[in-house]
Amino acid sequence: MTILEADGLMELPGKTINTNAERDRCQQSESCQNNAEDATLDLQKPSSYDDLLPASYRTPNDDIEPPTLTIDFLKQELQVERLNNIHDWLWLAGRPMPARPLHYQKALGRDIVVHERMDLHLVWVDNRIFLKPIPRYLLDQQFWQEHLGCKVGCSFPTVGRHDSIQERAEPTTCERCKIHQCALGFILSYAALISYESDLCIAKDANLVSSETTWPAWRSHVKKVLAEGKRRKINQRYIFGELRLARLNKIYKYTWRSPVRGYVSAYTSYVHFWHRNLVRIASLFAYLVVVLTAMQVGLANTRLQHSYAFQQASFGFTVFSVLAPLAFVGLVAAFSLGALLYNLNATFAYWRKRSATAQQSRAVNVA
Repeated sequence: MTILEADGLMELPGKTINTNAERDRCQQSESCQNNAEDATLDLQKPSSYDDLLPASYRTPNDDIEPPTLTIDFLKQELQVERLNNIHDWLWLAGRPMPARPLHYQKALGRDIVVHERMDLHLVWVDNRIFLKPIPRYLLDQQFWQEHLGCKVGCSFPTVGRHDSIQERAEPTTCERCKIHQCALGFILSYAALISYESDLCIAKDANLVSSETTWPAWRSHVKKVLAEGKRRKINQRYIFGELRLARLNKIYKYTWRSPVRGYVSAYTSYVHFWHRNLVRIASLFAYLVVVLTAMQVGLANTRLQHSYAFQQASFGFTVFSVLAPLAFVGLVAAFSLGALLYNLNATFAYWRKRSATAQQSRAVNVA
């Protein structure tokens, strides 16, 4: 029996929900017992997980294929390598604390945006926070045992009573252990997000959890997850809760990991790029107008008319106010042109890569 079957969190394909009333009826009827045994046997088959997986997923070559429970699929679904690569800088983007509950996110005026990329889970920008719904297969205990358990004989990373937060997130070399740490950290993040019954209602409305999830079942599940989280190590990303997207973009740009796009591109078009920067130019121009007006008033004052220092400062700032907006516009234009050339080069390189991959596939099919 899985965790969810015991807690009543979800219904697996071909299996009835094991509520107390149904178990009583099964005890009264021999046929119901046989059906329950047959359903349990179906659950142990690998095909029983098919309905819990996405309809398709994108391979590293950007091909669309039906998912299979391989290491590559689980790594793409659960790992957060891009955040792990900048772990030493994450303190600039968020606090090392669990995520705040969903009702608190609503109180801050943040809209919940569903996003299936794990490395955008708990990332926020402006009045939006991105959250990945809980994959149904992560709520099945047997799935954890079959596909997330270590099978290479390594010592599965556990946590000591006096281990620090950093030691709890110490990385491991085993691929299955890495995926397990990511999955456990992700589930623990939901233990923090759904702390109250009102949080569960918000999660259901946002399609983050199944609509059939009940509050008693969720409380029971969280108890087990928290107990597991105290024994097992988690991925180091989940030391932190919410992360600011604007600061993640700056980290990726200033560390030259992606100097043009950043972590996630903040601009959806060149019009958007120019609009945001022209607003900054307008703000600079408004400040210059205020300063120049003040200097003009100062030059009309008899005490400042004969001040050599003030005359020089007025002359220098006048020249600066003429050249600065032009220089800023030129800088924005140069950056826009550079981004255009970078995107064109990346597009052509991607096209050549896709063409080569297609030719190789055709050669293999012909052979």
